[in-house]
Amino acid sequence: MTNLDHIQSLIRHGAQLRGEGGTLMPLTETFYHKAVEGCHTGGYNAATYDLVLPGIDSELWLAIWKDGHVDSGSPKSICACLAR
Repeated sequence: MTNLDHIQSLIRHGAQLRGEGGTLMPLTETFYHKAVEGCHTGGYNAATYDLVLPGIDSELWLAIWKDGHVDSGSPKSICACLAR
């Protein structure tokens, strides 16, 4: 599965991102590309976002890396990825 496949799979499953104030916005390929670009222009290795999937009550995060890599999962697993 490529990174874009991962994003597309999340999109197909109704993934949304939680913004400030709890507002939800849909995850899109455009958002993914802007996040990768933001990592480059901002000078950071990765950005994390609160991820919401229908039917899943657990806290989830999405990490998008400057090389385009994508990780999604529990905050603990994403923190472990970031620490590597």
